[in-house]
Amino acid sequence: MGWLYRYSIRHPWQVTAIAALITLAIAPGVVRLAIRTDGHALVPTHALEVQIDRAIREEFATEDPIVVLVKSEDPGGIFNVHTLRLIQDLTDEFGKIEGIRPTDLFSLATEHGHRVRPGTLKARRFLEPLPTTSERLDQLRDDLRRIELYTGTLVSYDEKATSILVGVPFEMRRTDLYHIIRDIIAARQPFPEEIHVIGAPVAEALLGTHILEDLGVPATVLGHQAGPRQSAGEWRWPTDLYELRLLVARHIGLVPVAIAVMALVFLLCFRSLAGVILPLAEVGACLVFVFGLMGWLGVPVYLTIAVMPIILTAMGVADEIHIVDRYRRLLRPGPSEDHPRVVHTTMTEMSAPVVKTSITTAVGFLSFALSPIGPVRAFGVFTAIGITFCMLWSLTVIPAWLTLMPPGWLVRTRNTGADADPAGKRTLSSRVAAAVVRYRYAVLFLTILVVVVAPFGVRRIVIQDSWIDGFAPDSEFYRATSYCNEQFLGTHLLLLALDAGHELLVGELDGAAVDHHEVHLPADLIPDPEALVGQRITLRRTGPPPQTNRLDSRRRFPREWSAWIETARREGGHVVISGGRRAGSPKIVLRPSAGRKIPYKIAPYPLMTPEVLNRIEEFEAFVESHRGDAVGGVIGTADYVATTNLMARALREEQRCIPGDSNRIKWVWSQYQRIRGEERRAQIVDSNYARSLITVFMKNANFVDTAHLMKDIREYERTHLNPHGISLEFAGDVAVSQTLIGAIVTTQTRSLLVSLVGILAVTTLLSRSVRWGLLCVLPCAFAVLIDFAVMGAIGMPLGVATSMFAGMTLGIGVDFAIHLLERYRFARRRGLESEAALNDAMVSTGPAILIDALAVALGFGVLTLSQVPANARLGGLVVLSILGCFVATLLLLPALLSIFAPGMSGSQASGGTPDREDYAQLREEVPAEGFFSRGQPADARLHG
Repeated sequence: MGWLYRYSIRHPWQVTAIAALITLAIAPGVVRLAIRTDGHALVPTHALEVQIDRAIREEFATEDPIVVLVKSEDPGGIFNVHTLRLIQDLTDEFGKIEGIRPTDLFSLATEHGHRVRPGTLKARRFLEPLPTTSERLDQLRDDLRRIELYTGTLVSYDEKATSILVGVPFEMRRTDLYHIIRDIIAARQPFPEEIHVIGAPVAEALLGTHILEDLGVPATVLGHQAGPRQSAGEWRWPTDLYELRLLVARHIGLVPVAIAVMALVFLLCFRSLAGVILPLAEVGACLVFVFGLMGWLGVPVYLTIAVMPIILTAMGVADEIHIVDRYRRLLRPGPSEDHPRVVHTTMTEMSAPVVKTSITTAVGFLSFALSPIGPVRAFGVFTAIGITFCMLWSLTVIPAWLTLMPPGWLVRTRNTGADADPAGKRTLSSRVAAAVVRYRYAVLFLTILVVVVAPFGVRRIVIQDSWIDGFAPDSEFYRATSYCNEQFLGTHLLLLALDAGHELLVGELDGAAVDHHEVHLPADLIPDPEALVGQRITLRRTGPPPQTNRLDSRRRFPREWSAWIETARREGGHVVISGGRRAGSPKIVLRPSAGRKIPYKIAPYPLMTPEVLNRIEEFEAFVESHRGDAVGGVIGTADYVATTNLMARALREEQRCIPGDSNRIKWVWSQYQRIRGEERRAQIVDSNYARSLITVFMKNANFVDTAHLMKDIREYERTHLNPHGISLEFAGDVAVSQTLIGAIVTTQTRSLLVSLVGILAVTTLLSRSVRWGLLCVLPCAFAVLIDFAVMGAIGMPLGVATSMFAGMTLGIGVDFAIHLLERYRFARRRGLESEAALNDAMVSTGPAILIDALAVALGFGVLTLSQVPANARLGGLVVLSILGCFVATLLLLPALLSIFAPGMSGSQASGGTPDREDYAQLREEVPAEGFFSRGQPADARLHG
């Protein structure tokens, strides 16, 4: 790629203009960017678990709820007129939101009790009419306590808080609905009650908002106001670490802080304003290009992409650090009348490591493109694009600007050699090199010892993550969620779709097969006739009934007869079933005649049989016993039947049970549907009463506890339910999060090996030496191992955010090794012996590597100020990785080179590249005009 920098040096103004035009042309795409930070955007839609979840939600018309928590400090708790009126008004307002169905709302204002409207049998709602007297308030409190079903769901255990549950329709963005709800609440303020909006959908919405706030995106752009503890327009000195993080997020942003920190590093190291502007200008252009390109291509900003500006800011400066440092070193001997020649010399030396480091870094991030999750793939691809943009900028714009820039802007000349290590004045780099060579076997022994010990820490790592871990313990959301988990059943839902058997038997009978109390079915209908007992048979008459007299012509005969099958036996060539005398005579009802076909349907209706409901009740108790796995409570089929039976019997406690008769259970279900409506019934049980939905409320649901709970449920299903024809399927936000966390963490850790192999292959190909490729990846692989060991030792789990550090480390850390090894190879080609070449490499690249490590580490270290704890942990891990790469590069690599390289020839040490003329001789022999003429002599082309 030498032609790029040679052209740039010859035509600096033209290159600058082209770069400016490209950046300006792509910039309008930034305003087209969409923000998609809800958790469902991260879910792999093709995953089987996700498809099952969607099917179950559609079948039962249920969605994840936003929880509006209303807390009252009134002496009577929520049982006061003002709070209950607020609940009624807010419920009415939420019901007016476009897209919200009546069945998506649950509150004291929507639910019915056992009391009826005067003069009717219609059950009235709890707040119908609104209680205004102490007697009515006490009556409401007593009713809710006795019903029990709403305690922990709509009413807190201490009765000081109540909740309004707003289901989020699948087609509606969760972030939008959250802000609509907040606006409705804000429009009614002030009021004495304390209101919090929480729940899994809110966690997803707020997490994305917090990440964007961290990057410095104003609240007005996000379409909402800042949190209550510190509004966007308020400035005050922070009193704790959390308020410091809020201050940075809502008034400054992490990207500006990262830029300021790196600018300070450059200013202190280069002591030149130009040395600060050169790398940071590239960062700005890179961010505009990448996000503008995303806007034009219609790729939204996902949660995974939201941290990309920090990454590009920290990594975009790496190449410029080495180029500027080398350029300054070549200028130090004295003023140059032809500084473009010095720029050319600098780029000649630095182009190879710049290209190699950029390619390997891009390969490291491209490993994320192997993920099955679209947002993770987008993160890897666009980060790699940003790295490639920075490489091209370094090979074109930077040499063009250095050509245009007076040398005095970057360095003050002095009368000392650039690369020499003068006698009597050994640099720190040369002393480190000498010490490493002297104690090389000790360094190697310590490295081996660390590698041997590290697996003991690595084996203790566990995959663990949850939505609540994305919030600081001091945040409003975390505190409100903790209160809700303490006083309610829980804010996260694991849905269990229970199938008790829904196979239908259908066919046609001859009218002669229908008797008064028996029906003769085909013999081959079922192997074991007794299996039909407890199922429901329905016969349907087709056509008009036969008329035997004038009275018949005036009567209206039923078209359908159904009954529970009480007996079934095989008799002759038929299966004879009986529905008992209570069901009436099908022959009298239908008036069938011989030769006329009577369609029949036999449905199991298992959820109307006491045996099945009792098994479900035992299963619900089993799940509820898992309190140690974050289970707060279970509400399911058995609870609904028992509670409805209680309410239908005037709240007599002895009636809180499952009736022992199928007809009674059928009546209870009919009462449930009559009181709450068919749509509400369909949310918990299907029309065949074969499939139902059990809701498991979880407190602070996390990956480990949920995995243990789901494993135990599957084992119980296998041993206790499957033998009776009952099966289960998982759904709900907890099940989807489980799939999400597992998919992201697993694919990212698997891609680590792919990234390592890819970087090894690239470095081997570019250097034409497997040994050189191994040396390049060794420091970053060592750093990743150390990070994993530290995570296991301190108990830091591997989550969605923290699992990203490994791929990032491989892409970042390999740069240090490449720069050191490239300089070592360059010195060997000049004819230096191994130790001298090692000293030259350490002296020439050590300071630049140090500046690079400081800038990148401090840039990523800014992430530790994130208000999102997971991102703060990610920043700490990356900083630790970078420091590990830096130490391994300056200690381990020189030790290995001093042990294995002395016996190698110059060509071997250079990775198979043939020996070339001495660099100094080339610099003296090639005329300056040869660098800029189109017809370059052969030796000049070799030099380039």
